Amino acid sequence: MGRLEAELTWSLSDPGMGLLERAGLAALYMSLRAAEERQVDLSPLQWDESDLAVDSVTIRSGADLESAIARLFEWAWQVTEGVLYLPAVHRDHKARDNAFLRVPTHNGIMRTFLQHPRVQPKGDLAQHVVQLDEDCHVAFAFQPVEPSRLKPITDLERSRFFTKEGAPSDEEVSLSGWVFPGIAPRYGREVAWKGPPSMGMLLMLAPITCLYQQLHNQRGTWLYVVPDVRDLEEFDAIRVSPSFGLDPTYTDVASLGDAGLRFLAEYTSHPARREIGGGCRVVAMGKVGYYQSQSIRKGVVDVDIATARTAIRRYKILHATMRNRWTKRKAETDSAKGQKPKSPKPKDENGTTASHFVAVPTARGRIADNLAEGRPWYSDLGCPLAWDREALDRQRKNRPGVSIERLWFNNFLYQRGRLMELIDQEEMWDSPAERLFVEAFWQILASLYRREADAVERGGSRTFGDRVEDLNEDIRRRLTRAKTRPLLREAIADLFAKPVRKYRSPAVREHPAAMWRLIDDDWKRARDLGLLALASYQSKENRDKAGDDDTTSPQQEGVEE
Repeated sequence: MGRLEAELTWSLSDPGMGLLERAGLAALYMSLRAAEERQVDLSPLQWDESDLAVDSVTIRSGADLESAIARLFEWAWQVTEGVLYLPAVHRDHKARDNAFLRVPTHNGIMRTFLQHPRVQPKGDLAQHVVQLDEDCHVAFAFQPVEPSRLKPITDLERSRFFTKEGAPSDEEVSLSGWVFPGIAPRYGREVAWKGPPSMGMLLMLAPITCLYQQLHNQRGTWLYVVPDVRDLEEFDAIRVSPSFGLDPTYTDVASLGDAGLRFLAEYTSHPARREIGGGCRVVAMGKVGYYQSQSIRKGVVDVDIATARTAIRRYKILHATMRNRWTKRKAETDSAKGQKPKSPKPKDENGTTASHFVAVPTARGRIADNLAEGRPWYSDLGCPLAWDREALDRQRKNRPGVSIERLWFNNFLYQRGRLMELIDQEEMWDSPAERLFVEAFWQILASLYRREADAVERGGSRTFGDRVEDLNEDIRRRLTRAKTRPLLREAIADLFAKPVRKYRSPAVREHPAAMWRLIDDDWKRARDLGLLALASYQSKENRDKAGDDDTTSPQQEGVEE
């Protein structure tokens, strides 16, 4: 009598299927699809077309399931050139043949799910410099791993997933904390994950389909984006797109909201997407002072497609306006001027040096977080994000006596042209009164600047640049310190009354009711609009050149250099 055929079935609607479990089921589905495309024999694992449904996956084996699952994991988790190769998501031939395109995924998994050396042993740091363009060389660093020692594979061998006969076990299995990164046991009372073997297998596959990015201003803090998978076929068609993670400029983000909305913007723009719900969860992991032995969770953000449709549309405009870009390193320009570079340029073992790094616009993180939280995109422009304070502290060392808030706001000035582009987009506004307020504020600023120019012509002791800088700082302080409606009304009224009659703002003169109604109805919004106008102001002759400004702020140069 022959051995009976054994099978396992998972469904997206099974009890206990959370975000990570559904992501693991998507990884299983995609790994099997990748094997079909490559015509790879995964015997004794068996399945047919009907086993890969939009909401479920079935696998079977004529032998024992233990051997079949082991073969599946060997296929799903691979290493080439010391870098992870995951056939489920690395389906493009460029990703298979160019290890540097897989480095972001490799580093992300090694800094989140498999971060701890006791969990996943790693080799010494390797650095390679790759030529992306004729004069653009970029450095990629990673810690290589050995294929035979990958944690998902060794856990499958050591844990009691199967009986002695190779059938799935009926008892709970225990996995080390890597399956829920960032909340591993630390205080003695917490225990490793325990649950049915079928769920454990999905959790061990889940890292494959997550997306990995790093906070630009906090090197060492990595994010993993867990998709809310509702349709396996649809997700497979979209996730394998080269736009997800294979572009080296994609890796750096400015905030958690930036990462989540970027994922959803790419996802909802794909032609294969149908009108169903979904979303994602973004988890940030990094070092903290009170617990330095490993990275822990430093932030979690959930973004839902259904409730963030307007945010996603606006983020697409934001991302098109404020993209990452390759920027020549400061050390390179210093050398060209005959100056000693502040820090050596990265180079690989062959002596090839990196000439460029990725620059991320300072403003995008704050705006993206505002959109993800359902707030106006210009909210709290004067308040730096927690993720940016470390870089601002480094920048402040070069400008003693200058507050972090002032440095943060000054960095926004590097994107004034791009802020102007956002202001010109009707989709970014909830009402015409908001744009009217900004335009009126611009007119007031123009009047005040002309008054300062007149003072210089009369023989003032200070230059026009110094006078404008002091004026802008005075306006910024007055607006940020206005914490109540009466204080803001006082600050705005004083500001609008300063210009002499010939410099008065037409917008203020023609629409006073609309201006004061906005201040009375939502004074915080009016304050933030004033700060937006201050950060984005350009003279009329320069407004036609919006978008030509430099997105590289001193804050970013400090990070890279």
